Amino acid sequence: MSISARLKDFLNAPPESFPVHESAFLKPQQIVFSAEVRKACEANQCGRYGTCWTCPPGAGDWEKLRDHFLEYENAFVFTTCHPLEDSFDFEGMEEGARVHALADKALMDAFEDCAEPHELAGAGSCSLCAKCTYPDAPCRHPSLARRSMEACGIDVVTLARDAGLHYMNGPNTTTYFSIFFF
Repeated sequence: MSISARLKDFLNAPPESFPVHESAFLKPQQIVFSAEVRKACEANQCGRYGTCWTCPPGAGDWEKLRDHFLEYENAFVFTTCHPLEDSFDFEGMEEGARVHALADKALMDAFEDCAEPHELAGAGSCSLCAKCTYPDAPCRHPSLARRSMEACGIDVVTLARDAGLHYMNGPNTTTYFSIFFF
């Protein structure tokens, strides 16, 4: 069974195992990669710049990452949407990020036996380890760690628009994105 067919089957999984809000299939050439997005990472607004292998500069050169992802034939982008008590509900945002990370894991677990090349870029920074080995030692979990979409230079706002997905889903919600290349 092709990856596309397996993904479509996976979308029919119970919401508790794969809580997709919206999704779309597209070609990697439709994705906008931007130096400006990567520069936003370098501004270190999230506090993770220079602290892990999946964020800059440890994630690698954004142009090389772009070229790498453009080698794939297809991409599947999906979102999860999470309610918040208000716009300052940081615990709700963290819970949403945790649930989204579980969706990422469920997707990758479903393709664990797949011999065809595939890769996931996720929402935000890797959180597998309490303390990352960066830059002193190699990543402890290279097959599990996921680069953030922004670290790869992916313009998520434009991606959402071009894929027909909602970047924002109304007040008191947070939406997380991931993209699966295959």
